[in-house]
Amino acid sequence: MPIIPDPPLSAYETHFHTGLVFVTLTGVRGEHIFGRAEMANLLRSVLREVRRELAFAMHAWVILPAHSHLLLQPGAEGGGDEIVRRVRHRYARDYAQLMGSPSEMVVWEPRFGLEAVSDEAEFAVRLDTIHYDPVRHALVTRPEEWVQSSYAAWVERGLYKLGWGWSEPERLQGSRTAKR
Repeated sequence: MPIIPDPPLSAYETHFHTGLVFVTLTGVRGEHIFGRAEMANLLRSVLREVRRELAFAMHAWVILPAHSHLLLQPGAEGGGDEIVRRVRHRYARDYAQLMGSPSEMVVWEPRFGLEAVSDEAEFAVRLDTIHYDPVRHALVTRPEEWVQSSYAAWVERGLYKLGWGWSEPERLQGSRTAKR
């Protein structure tokens, strides 16, 4: 039994929007391309740059050493595929510069996850997956300890209470999505 129960599904309903996509970006061969703080910050910077161009909303995110999850709502300028294409290209280019390489480096797995979020129940699972993932990967013991995440913003919005995620949330137990 979790210390703090999952928020009720009705708490997520006000935050759900149609057109949301769940994105997973993975470093090539599981490499820790975000293992250093400056590399995680580089991804955040690239996301801000692409967001200015394509006017998408980023509802939730987490950056772990070898992969990241994003919960996006594409705007009229470009869909999820275009957002991911630009983010991957710019990150690879800028990563190469930081590493002192004269040309773009291969940093990404060739394929990426891009899945539509169909309803409030799936939105709840995806949001919880994003915020619990650092605990699931044993990087921290509590979600609030992982700074490369939107978890604190969702606590401020009142969705999560202190203590949520200190043990595996019920909503994620047995969830296919949570195992990624």
